[in-house]
Amino acid sequence: MKVGKTKTFIDDTSFSLYFDNLPERIISVSPSATEILGVIDADSMLVGVSLYSYYPSSVKCLPKVGSYVKPNIEQIISLNPDLVVMSYEGAPRSDVNHLRRLNLNVAVLRSEDFSDILKNISWLGDVLGHQKEAKEAAGNLESRYKQIRSLVQGTPKPRAFYSIALNPITSVGAKSFINSLIRDAGGINIAGDIDQAYPRLTIESVIAMSPDVMIFSSGMGNALDMENQLPFWKRWNNIPAVRDQRFIEVDHDIINRPGPRVVQALASIAQQLHPEKAEEIQRKKKKEKP
Repeated sequence: MKVGKTKTFIDDTSFSLYFDNLPERIISVSPSATEILGVIDADSMLVGVSLYSYYPSSVKCLPKVGSYVKPNIEQIISLNPDLVVMSYEGAPRSDVNHLRRLNLNVAVLRSEDFSDILKNISWLGDVLGHQKEAKEAAGNLESRYKQIRSLVQGTPKPRAFYSIALNPITSVGAKSFINSLIRDAGGINIAGDIDQAYPRLTIESVIAMSPDVMIFSSGMGNALDMENQLPFWKRWNNIPAVRDQRFIEVDHDIINRPGPRVVQALASIAQQLHPEKAEEIQRKKKKEKP
């Protein structure tokens, strides 16, 4: 569709994208971006998605273009996209630059906290001419998020440790959006002062930081799931969370994807950190669009 004159948009790498026409063929190399495109009713424009992009259901049968950290460059090129959306946290810069040298419009979007998610919804809405849908989606998301966050304000904040992997022990730091999720759910991330997305820790440092609660993701069906990590952690009864058996489990799809389902992750963590608020949080969560 013609829009009259060239429009310019700037992504999170300060790269300028130029469009004479609204994009019609989009590739998403990020599951969270795929979900955003779904919530702003732009998923019909997708011609390819990354591995593990299966929400909304309309994208399940689309061609796969590799993972968000290892894209298949040849496949992306072959699909002749007008716009390629990639993750700031995962996309190899060499691949981004390669695609840009081929004159492809490659947008790299950052997702370090909740405000970035809202920004990405708005940005994609502007680029694709779906401003109305983006405004509605972002407004609904922000409202639900703030309501849940307000329910746990002023409550005691347990010290939480998010265990991603064991060999080496890996958690989330200041540059991961999960750090802000833990904070907004009424907890304190013990690794939140580390200026990295996924810092590596020693068992001695975890013991010294003395978490009250341990958070795990579930549903991956591998060694990263809670049930497979617990035998290791249960050896360390001098960790308060282990001693008191305070283990939180959150579906990996919603906690690891900074997209429109982030409210579900926030609610899940907040309910388990603050069970006395669980019923109120559930009522707020039910009002969410999806």
